[in-house]
Parts: sequence; C-alpha cells; structure tokens
Amino acid sequence: MRKVGKSMKKICLFCIALGFTLSGYTQEQGVSVGNFTFSLSPKIMEEGSITDAAVGLVYTRAWGGELRFRSTIISKNEFFQGVEDSLNAVNENIYEIFFLPGKYYVQNLKPFLFWLGGGMYYEYDKRREKGFFNMPILEELTPPRERVNAYTNEFSMHLAGPLFELGAHYSRDLFQAGRLGMLGFTASLSCSMVPVFLLSSAQNMSMVPLLDPDYAEHRQITGGSPYFNLSLDMVLFSYLNVTLLYDIARLQHDSIAFDENLDWITAEQTVISRSFKIETSLLIPLGFRIQARIGFGYTFDSTRYDDMEMKENQTYLILSARKSGL
Repeated sequence: MRKVGKSMKKICLFCIALGFTLSGYTQEQGVSVGNFTFSLSPKIMEEGSITDAAVGLVYTRAWGGELRFRSTIISKNEFFQGVEDSLNAVNENIYEIFFLPGKYYVQNLKPFLFWLGGGMYYEYDKRREKGFFNMPILEELTPPRERVNAYTNEFSMHLAGPLFELGAHYSRDLFQAGRLGMLGFTASLSCSMVPVFLLSSAQNMSMVPLLDPDYAEHRQITGGSPYFNLSLDMVLFSYLNVTLLYDIARLQHDSIAFDENLDWITAEQTVISRSFKIETSLLIPLGFRIQARIGFGYTFDSTRYDDMEMKENQTYLILSARKSGL
C-alpha cells in the first residue's frame, strides 16, 4: 500500500503541474484552448486508488466527442468469512474506457445546455487472490484432511458493449464579489448506460492439499446487462465543488467452486455491485477555464455475490486538474 500511495502522490503533483504548465503556455503563445476539455483526477484511498482521465473535443457548435479512461487499483488483506485463522491477499486492477465519438449539444435553451451521445464501453478486470486458512474441523472428516490449506484464485474478464449518455448543464451568475470576480452557480447532470454487453472470463483456482486434483480452471463467453452510471457535479459560488456519483452493474457468469464431496464444480454466480460517492473540493482557477481541484471524498460500496453481501466504506483524497469548455 505504501508503494501505491507514493506513486499516486507523484500523479497528483503531475496533474497540478500540468494545469499550471498549460495555463502558462497558452498565455505566452496565445493558443486558443476553447474547443477542448480535459480532466485528470487521481483519488487516493486506503486500499488503493482510482484515477479518472478524460479528453473532449468540440467539432462544431452542435457536435463534439469525448474519451474517458478510469483505472482502479485495489490492494488489501482480508479474512475468509467464518474462518478466524485465515488471510487472503487481494490485488485487483480494473481498466475502463468510455468512448463517445459523437455527442450532440442543444445550446439554444440558455441557461440550460443539453446533450446526448453514443459510443462504446470496454472494461478489463484482473483479480488475484492468495492466502491460507486453518480449519480444525477438517481433521474430523472421513478420511481426515489437513487443517491448514493454501489457496489461490485468479480471475480475468473482458467486457464490451454499446454506450449511451444523456446530460444537462445549467449555469448562472449570482453576484460580483470584488477581486474574486463574478460568483456563480453551475450544475451538470449526466446519465450513462450500457444496456447489453459481451463478457469473456477466465478463472484458475487451487486449494492445496484439501482438494485432489488441487487445481481447476474455467473459461466462458456470455452476455449480460446492464451497467448504469449517474453523476451530479455542482459548483457553488465558483470555488466550491460538490459531486455525487452513483453506479450499479449486474454480472452473471460461471464461477469455480466445490461440492460437499470436495470435488470441483462450476456454478452460475450473480454479482451486483453498487457504489455511491460524495465529493467536496475547492476549485483554484489557473486561467483559460483550467482549475486545480483539491478535496476529499467518501464512498459507500457494496457487492452482492448471490445471497452474500459485502459492504465497504472509505475516505479518499482528491487532487486533480480539469478544464471545462461549457
């Protein structure tokens, strides 16, 4: 975790420096940056990090496009449910791409701006678990089994599907505040959805010496739905940023398990993941609509595996830079 924290601090310093660099360069060179947007937002958590990056381009007054990327890194130690003497080290990398080559803007309804877009969504997930468990009850089986066992589980997944997005933006000046300039209020609401997707998964699992053979693997290509994302981004008095984020995804795929006879089997598993985040941050203007963003966030996460639900809440640090073209 210390290595993750150090690397993320470097990214945060880089994104702030990037904002200052772009601001200084455009002032010196007189380059117009009004036709594109960008953002780079690392979020530092206790058990990993989430990095969001986006680049948008306005083709014409009514048309534009956007490419968003999200990297989620998780590194944590946990225990097997119901087993006190156990340890499971989890490392997971998730990479998501939101590609919206076409976004149509309706701009004649000021102070409102509406848009809709379409494109593709892609996700790659790689998860590795490695640990052990000590269960004295295993020695009471017939025949007796070793009480201490080693465990590994590797799971990878590719997911792709069509992406649709709807959004609205509202902006209004409130009052003049001396050297601070005009203070205003803006709000952006967007909804993204992947109604159906294609899923390819691979899993390898071992449990030594409890199972014989001690290794099993399974691969599958299937489909599923849906993935849904909702975000509300508000700027109060031009300097205070409040963001609400919610997403939910439902996956259904085969998973390796074992039965009461300690034989390997595959069973269909339904996974429903939900996440709700609240973020508050201070916006520091750098010129040409480029802003540094410094603040904190809190996330409420839950993942349901069939009938078992796991919940986790975390606080995280936000250090980012962004430019708005709206």
